[in-house]
Amino acid sequence: MFAILLTVSMFSQGSTMVSYGKSFITAFPENLGYFYPNTSNRLRVTALLDGTSVNIFYNGNSTPTQTITHILKGEIVTVVFPKSAEVYQLNYSTQSIRITSNKYIAVHSVSSTNFTINVISAQTNVVQPNENLGMNYLIPSLNYTTFLTTFGITQSAPWSTRYDSFRLIIINAEDTENNITIVKNISDKIQLVNFTIPSYQLIQLQADDSMMMVNSSSKIAVLLTHPCLDKPGCTCSMIVNQILPVRFQGQKFVVPHVRDITQRQLVMTSNDNSDLLSQDNTPLTSSSSGYLSLPDLNTRYVTASSNVSLKLIIPGLFIELIPENQFAACYMLPFYSNNQWAVVIAKTGSRDKVRTDPLVNPNWSELFHTPYSQAEISLSNQMNIIWHPSSKIVVYVVEKFNNIIFGGPAIPIKENPDSSGCMTPVEFVVGEKPLKWTESLAYCTTSQIQFACPTDEDVQIEFAKQVNTTNVEGWIGLRRSLMTTAWYWQTNTTSESSSVNYVYWADGQPQDKKFELCASLSLNQTDDFKWKSAKCCEKKLPVCYQQRKILPPLTMTSTVYIP
Repeated sequence: MFAILLTVSMFSQGSTMVSYGKSFITAFPENLGYFYPNTSNRLRVTALLDGTSVNIFYNGNSTPTQTITHILKGEIVTVVFPKSAEVYQLNYSTQSIRITSNKYIAVHSVSSTNFTINVISAQTNVVQPNENLGMNYLIPSLNYTTFLTTFGITQSAPWSTRYDSFRLIIINAEDTENNITIVKNISDKIQLVNFTIPSYQLIQLQADDSMMMVNSSSKIAVLLTHPCLDKPGCTCSMIVNQILPVRFQGQKFVVPHVRDITQRQLVMTSNDNSDLLSQDNTPLTSSSSGYLSLPDLNTRYVTASSNVSLKLIIPGLFIELIPENQFAACYMLPFYSNNQWAVVIAKTGSRDKVRTDPLVNPNWSELFHTPYSQAEISLSNQMNIIWHPSSKIVVYVVEKFNNIIFGGPAIPIKENPDSSGCMTPVEFVVGEKPLKWTESLAYCTTSQIQFACPTDEDVQIEFAKQVNTTNVEGWIGLRRSLMTTAWYWQTNTTSESSSVNYVYWADGQPQDKKFELCASLSLNQTDDFKWKSAKCCEKKLPVCYQQRKILPPLTMTSTVYIP
């Protein structure tokens, strides 16, 4: 048995955001008012590796409300929550939902009225893993009355002040009391609102155009919501937008064209009020409400003067736009209705290499004066994968049921392109017992995995992202030749593997001693996981890993109900 199982994410600050992890926290905002009885709240949990176990913690429970075991990679489990899971009160609440797992998973959320009867309101949301959460968030300046005026909408429910503002749900993602500061600008004066949130609890606040920023002492999740956002035709629809931390901002965005949309605006948030957004070197002028209009409904390539966040605002739908520096190579697409499509944006020169499962030949539309093209791909399956073998792309999912349009970004699960396809994460395993180097090699190969070989910087970085044990060292598959003393990689018990093109030695390493023929690395983050030479007979923890494998077709397997 393995004592420590370590699956390394591809996420780090400054790199592309992938949306899988082993720990998540979220909530279900109110949908169409507390009086509406026929709403459905679900999470889809997708396993990326075999042997996955998942725990669901609900309504403040310190022990799992539900445990799901033996999930295979590519399998999807639907977790259904009761109506009482919706957060409708303005104040503190224990209604957060935590999801933890032993291996990497992706989580997608949907709130809707019953699809089998009559969808009046629906909204989906990628639940971000805790690795993607932060302590600094910028809040878009949104006034509900101004929103209605901008889109020429008459408020359908003037009888209720309950729905005359947006809402902000702040969830404490840590098992400790979290100190929160909300920065407001009221009549050009900065005001600070301070409070605390207990472990894993949340608070729901009314959000208006005075809110600028939320800061915290530890990680939080922030949801911008509205239970019944007015739309033309005396209808309304719920919105859910998980705001991303400031480190995921960017300067260049491709604003997609969304079918059947006749109105749209942009909302930009940044640290600097002087930031400008432009298209083809022409600044986009904001209205007094702060909304930015594009000249038409076509796909547009826009650039900000510094790093910003950008939202595409449509009546009944907010879409968080993914900046160019956050594009990825592979996406998971969850759908819930029968009228669904993907909006794919890829570089024009390699757009025909975009792959779907099953393969679909899209009709591309070139975005002039940019390197990109857009295509709408109609897909029939409820779960799909879109990937590119050599370039990064961005994918949004859109659905339409009757006159309800909902969707948002797809789930990015692979940062860098791979010609083999959409790959599962690398899985590292650290043995529980110190062994000699040769014993460690046998330990890894006997377990049908291989000696960890950080043959390039990407693998070394992946290893370093989550491994942080006590002050111990581990063996890797690097050693010296007895004949030439040259270093080489050995991944099995019978042969020398590839030559060494990448090294990460500590200062003064390797020692120029013929009896130090093997290599180890520190398992302590404070030592920066540097390598050093060592005697092969010394005992250290074996470090093994499972290489990436092609992610199989996704399959819906079971449904679990939370009481």
